[in-house]
Amino acid sequence: MSALGRINKYMGIEYLSGIKPGDIIDLSRFDKHKKEKELTKDSNLENYLPFLNEALTKIAEKKNLDFPGFLNKDNRISIEGRDAETDKKIVAISENTYSAEVGKTVEDWHHDTEKNASNLTEMALTVLLQKFLGEDFIIARSSEYDDYNNGVDQVIIYKPTGEVVCGIDEVISKLGEEGSEKKVTKLENIMAKGGAHIKYGAKLENGKLVRAELKNIPAFYMSLSKLELGELLESLKSNPDNKSEFEQKTFSKLLDSLESQAVKQNLAGDLKTKTDSMLEKFRGARV
Repeated sequence: MSALGRINKYMGIEYLSGIKPGDIIDLSRFDKHKKEKELTKDSNLENYLPFLNEALTKIAEKKNLDFPGFLNKDNRISIEGRDAETDKKIVAISENTYSAEVGKTVEDWHHDTEKNASNLTEMALTVLLQKFLGEDFIIARSSEYDDYNNGVDQVIIYKPTGEVVCGIDEVISKLGEEGSEKKVTKLENIMAKGGAHIKYGAKLENGKLVRAELKNIPAFYMSLSKLELGELLESLKSNPDNKSEFEQKTFSKLLDSLESQAVKQNLAGDLKTKTDSMLEKFRGARV
């Protein structure tokens, strides 16, 4: 052992992984990791909440011109109809339960939930999909009832026919991962049972979009890491009227993921026909 090695051994000096004595250390990589951590702090991400709320309100107002009252101002499908009163009570019970589990009031739970990364991902992807699919589709957040009870965050509706082409569950994941194992398993189980059940879906009736309970709807997940979410939020805010290169890449990545999920699930029958039709429509939006 060299003299330097003996000194290091007795002094307890440990070198960083992959770095040998005498190597020149590239400090820029540590600056990069520091920047990534700063970009992905929840406190930084939540600063985009006012922008997202405003963007979703504008989307809802525009869609409601054609289909009055269909969407709330947060771009959620509104709960209306025969079971509305009962279902709103079920939503309230769910929210009371969730807030009590973490020792918060419903108001505080709502406030904290609104700014967490999962909710910001759902909002950001709604705005992104609106950019790429909004001409032919309604990108709606699911009603609170379906969000809590039927496992879908988004409902995508093909405007010319009023058909709900799929339900989407958004996932915030670690960088390089496709999605959380729990979410993936849940959606695979939904598809294995014939697709999602959506109580507040939609159909076209005499040229008007009306709420309709639907079954056997294709259901998939869309996944972003916190770093991707931070970059997407900044891009959406900075480019409200055009599609940035990052947005184009993100949309293509999401579409590739949907296609991969469809292949993996080995669909058959009506569910395969619906999924193939959906993907064909989405492919036309690639830039």
